[in-house]
Amino acid sequence: MREEVSRSDLHTTDYSLPRSKILRGRRNFERLFEKSTVLNTDSLQFRYRIYQDPTEGCLVGFIAPKKRIKKAVKRNKIKRLMRESYRLNQHILQDLFSQHNIGFHGAFLAGSDQLTFESTSSQVIELLQKTKERLMKYSSDKKSGGRLPDNHKV
Repeated sequence: MREEVSRSDLHTTDYSLPRSKILRGRRNFERLFEKSTVLNTDSLQFRYRIYQDPTEGCLVGFIAPKKRIKKAVKRNKIKRLMRESYRLNQHILQDLFSQHNIGFHGAFLAGSDQLTFESTSSQVIELLQKTKERLMKYSSDKKSGGRLPDNHKV
């Protein structure tokens, strides 16, 4: 006899990125830029902030500044590339938040208008890996009794 396997069992990774997981609102971005840890690659920057309160959720924003990228069409395209790259690789961080019960806000900033999907994707993966390493270090410090502030520098 053949066992039936549902499609949901085959794909356990959720690749969706609903609006509820995207950082929005002036106040949230102000808090993020006020106190955050910054990681850089060639043409992307990632700012993030950890919250002790898990109700803050895991939210990520995407920014293409008008000062660096003049045309709106290019800004929109770059934000789309960053969103898609994050959507496909968000699993790198998601497991960590569910395990350690913390809140997280982050934002990707584009530094160039010459981004392709391949370069954006590789840089997003690199930034997420660096963030994961720092958060793992943070969580191990937290377990050992040392408490780091929201804007910790590791």
